[in-house]
Amino acid sequence: MSRRFVDYDRVAESYDQRYALNRLDGVAQALEARLDTSGAETILDVGCGTGRWLSELAPLARHAIGLDRSLGMLLRVPEDDGREALVCGSGDEIPLRDSSVDFITCVNAIHHLAAPHELVSDGVRLLRPRGALAVVGLDPHQERDRWYLYDYFPEARGLDLQRYPSAEQLREWMILSGLENIETVVVERIQRRFTGGEILEDYFLQRKASSQLAILSDEAWSQGLHRIRRAIQAGEDQGAPPVFEVDLALVLVCGWKLPVQS
Repeated sequence: MSRRFVDYDRVAESYDQRYALNRLDGVAQALEARLDTSGAETILDVGCGTGRWLSELAPLARHAIGLDRSLGMLLRVPEDDGREALVCGSGDEIPLRDSSVDFITCVNAIHHLAAPHELVSDGVRLLRPRGALAVVGLDPHQERDRWYLYDYFPEARGLDLQRYPSAEQLREWMILSGLENIETVVVERIQRRFTGGEILEDYFLQRKASSQLAILSDEAWSQGLHRIRRAIQAGEDQGAPPVFEVDLALVLVCGWKLPVQS
């Protein structure tokens, strides 16, 4: 399958609706705890989008930088986030100097990179000693998640297996790049349940609300929606409405750049 990317300039206006449904406070707490440990002065959020994590982390550091390749998303970062700079650029070739940041975050964004392994190697270049790289995202390779999108839009799961590196792959990249004290931990569980026609009101069933649906072909999108409507109708006919489940784990993989021993 060829690599597909989302045009986030087109969805920037409505993107923050997701945080009204789930602020992902578990992710925020995990990042804040590790930022406190690092004693970071300068943080970099790769794939910062509209600034959700800049808002959370910028007050804890002296300098904050947000990087995103979508200008439309960057233009929606609030002015009062305490950030020093926004950079329009790619996370697999970060335009910053060596040893210039202390803490790098990438939350729900690494699967959008053309070469996700470059984030790790470039991150090591950017980090000062005692700095950390923290990557948060889904790991569909574990096959533990339940998501109705994967059931009714099977192409979406295939594409996610292509786009998302597994937690084990991230660990391997970090080890090979020289990071140490690597930890892997589930920091958020997203759980929702819809019965019958309720599913049609789910924000994430909108095509522009998730990259899983946004990158599908028109035919795959139409077929998946038809499957859902057909399941709803069959359930109504039998008096047993279908249940649509969401049970997703967000996994943190974090590695540290330790000082070189003399």
